[in-house]
Amino acid sequence: MVTAASFPRLSSSGLRLAALLAYPTLICLALMLERPELRSLGLPVLAIALVGPWPRQRPGQVILVSSLALMLLVVNFPTIALWPPGLICLAVAAYFGSTLRPGQRPLIERIATLVHEQQQREVDPDSLPWMRRWTLGWTLLLTLIGSVATLLAALDQAGWWLLWITIAAPLIFVATLISEYYLRRRRFPDHEHWPLGRFLALLASIRPEQVTR
Repeated sequence: MVTAASFPRLSSSGLRLAALLAYPTLICLALMLERPELRSLGLPVLAIALVGPWPRQRPGQVILVSSLALMLLVVNFPTIALWPPGLICLAVAAYFGSTLRPGQRPLIERIATLVHEQQQREVDPDSLPWMRRWTLGWTLLLTLIGSVATLLAALDQAGWWLLWITIAAPLIFVATLISEYYLRRRRFPDHEHWPLGRFLALLASIRPEQVTR
């Protein structure tokens, strides 16, 4: 049930989603109009997508203010506007990989544990090696996606970059999620599995800070 207290959160989520969609749209507009300097508008838009329009924590505030300052730099160096998605993807890949160190719980295990706890269930211990391998798999995949995006940005191949960021990378990401789901059902037929739609909805409900603590 939506309450009055939840409206600010819903409003912020809606703005972040709109900003996420607006970022590649601005790059596309700059490409179509042959106005590279318009890419500068993409940085604060992307910052809003990442931290929201009214970040309460200091790191989020720094990101938002820095994006406004970088707008001036991007006017003269438009290529910079293409770099953030690739660098963000590589940073996420590095975090995935860091959770594979001895003494750390793999990130996929953390996510699975959190989802199961929210549904009053427990993770099956025999699936833990599977989660470690898939954490490695996501590390490699995100590194690939981020590396290609960063290379295209460095070469200022805005058209190919746009196709990679808006079409190819999301398709690869979703296809990998769905493939893992069906492979897991086949590998562990005796485990209880949620329907695919429910599985994706549960993943979407997880906030980054819940698994990075």
